[in-house]
Amino acid sequence: MRKMIVAFCSAWAACGVCAEDRDGSIAKPGWRLTFRDEFDGATLNDMYWYAAYRSGRKEYFKRIGHASRWHDHNANWVLENGMLKLRISETLPARPNKSTRCVTSVQTSDHRFGATTREFQVMDKFAQKYGWFEIRCRMPKGSGLHSAFWLLQTDPTKQEYAEDGRRRRVGEGVVEIDIFEQLGKNVAAKVIDFNVHFTTNGAYQYRMDFDPSEEFHVWALEWKEGELVWYLDGRPVRTYRGETPQGKMFILLGLYQGAVPGWVGPTDPDMPYPRDFEIDYVRVYAREAQ
Repeated sequence: MRKMIVAFCSAWAACGVCAEDRDGSIAKPGWRLTFRDEFDGATLNDMYWYAAYRSGRKEYFKRIGHASRWHDHNANWVLENGMLKLRISETLPARPNKSTRCVTSVQTSDHRFGATTREFQVMDKFAQKYGWFEIRCRMPKGSGLHSAFWLLQTDPTKQEYAEDGRRRRVGEGVVEIDIFEQLGKNVAAKVIDFNVHFTTNGAYQYRMDFDPSEEFHVWALEWKEGELVWYLDGRPVRTYRGETPQGKMFILLGLYQGAVPGWVGPTDPDMPYPRDFEIDYVRVYAREAQ
């Protein structure tokens, strides 16, 4: 299926933001493309993605006796019509019953700890400091669901959980940028969350003028030192100024059910399955040298 990028670029080309190359790729003046997956293949590209949710953290939590939320960390996904569909069905990801909390996720980096947390191996497939991170997608609706497009630091000692399994607090450094977190219970209200963890002014709720479960839209983040700018369909919609990460970050795409019940709401027992987080493409750029 040909990607619907021509119409998208026609709108942007007028303002010089992007143009379609002859080979169908997207060029952005002043930027160079560093990562691109259009999900046009027959299977998930394992040169780009780990098809599991944070397996390094899972292994470490097991070592220190810290309970995991998830029965199965392996991703459940479908590639169909040039789309990656992170899928929750009645039976997959594997769990005791369909309402049990679960996650299906892919990411571009993972890690393994050695004998101590001072010894670790970072297993990058892709990570970048600064740049433009972009996705075209559609999110599912339903109480208990949570669609995510995150950036996390590759250094496992600088992620959101400390070595003792405790979740970090405000003031312990920026370790995560949530380009968006769409709660299924907030789809009808047309509200989406942007977050910079862990800062005092990093949480923001943006109100859309569309239903994100019905339409595909392009979400992007520009990250530079001390500033983050969120874009929706080419328009800037939010600017954050303050502390920003000091290391490379990797991409995580996830669909969760019941992750934090008090936040995402109870899982709707009558919710029809499957529920899909549909991703048309992911693209990342770096600024050209000035």
